Amino acid sequence: MWQREMIVHPSDLEVGNYVLRLDIPWIDTPFPLQGVLIDSEETLAWFVEHCEWVVIDYERSSVPPRQRRPMPERKKNKDVPAPASSDPDHPVNALRGQRLDKDSVGVALRAYGLLDNQARHLIRGFAQQGTIEIKTAERVVAELAGYLQQNLAAMVWLTRIKDRDDYTAQHSINSAILALGLAHALEWSPDQIEVAGMAALLHDVGNVEIDQEILQKPDLLTEEEYRQIKTHTTRGYDLLSKRDEVNSLVALAALEHHERCDGRGYPYGKGATDLHPISKLVAIVDVYDAVTSERSYRTARSHHDALGILWRGRDHKFDRAMVETFIQFMGWVAPGTLVRLSNGDLAVVEETNIVHGFYPIVRRLEHGGAGYRAGERMDLAELKDSENNHLIHIEEVLPDGAHGVNVKALLVAVLD
Repeated sequence: MWQREMIVHPSDLEVGNYVLRLDIPWIDTPFPLQGVLIDSEETLAWFVEHCEWVVIDYERSSVPPRQRRPMPERKKNKDVPAPASSDPDHPVNALRGQRLDKDSVGVALRAYGLLDNQARHLIRGFAQQGTIEIKTAERVVAELAGYLQQNLAAMVWLTRIKDRDDYTAQHSINSAILALGLAHALEWSPDQIEVAGMAALLHDVGNVEIDQEILQKPDLLTEEEYRQIKTHTTRGYDLLSKRDEVNSLVALAALEHHERCDGRGYPYGKGATDLHPISKLVAIVDVYDAVTSERSYRTARSHHDALGILWRGRDHKFDRAMVETFIQFMGWVAPGTLVRLSNGDLAVVEETNIVHGFYPIVRRLEHGGAGYRAGERMDLAELKDSENNHLIHIEEVLPDGAHGVNVKALLVAVLD
């Protein structure tokens, strides 16, 4: 047996190596999880460019170790600016260091409720009368942008509180919130951010013309039913493009949000160079919210699972740079995330830390006769032994609602 772990210079890495640790915080990387298998030359090049040293876990690598060479000394180029992920004031870090408190959660809950009702009215009116109240849609996006500026952490958290009775409307609101956040993280102009929000809000409007029994079918779709589902992109485009007051890019996103960079999407099999950035952005937030939502045909998956799907799909399905920015923006954990700690306890993240991204402030959950209740507040970054080693870390990020935990009710109760 070879040594399980070995510290090497990044120039000694190979495709197939599993990187376990490195000299910079994982939160400053584009990778969704701590530990990553190098699966491409591009991923390998990232480590070479950004790291002084890395630790390889050979038991988790798919290639055997090669002769270790002495690590050359390499100094950081002081003339090279720090990456955006290291700048706490960069928009991509807007969620880092934010916390959920009584005021932000209260305002966000009221705002989300009002906007959700408006979205339901918008979708219902369109389904019944075939007309879109564009002014209502514009008002929803403008109000969302304002609330996000004041209560970003709470509003993003609320996108994970799912209600299955009206998936289309809630998915539209959640996608708009995430799109506004991602567009801001990408440093788009205010006008572009507004268009991104509107495109995400209306991207699935074509679904109102699809048989609802097919949309909510719990079993595997037939080939004909799947063909019907796929027409929502062209239906949405036709409906939106007829309205002079609708930005043409909003209609285009409805058409292209299921296209893929490798040309294997639908409806036309367009490739990366033919897709508009708005469509690429909406594709990412659409998948994230869909994966983390419970549907009639499958249970919701965790924040980590969704980020992993996006990460594995970078380049061939999704735009690489946008995926990496989205992962950095959302973070490994975010306020409101349900987690399992290394000691077995369940907890809810209350506040993240830009320096100690893997050791946030959490609220431990205690199990009683009537389910879980909020317990003590713990700063995992401060819990260390005499040798300065962390005592507790996050072992697993869980789907919202796992083990019957109502995160929304718990946080409202503890912050009230």
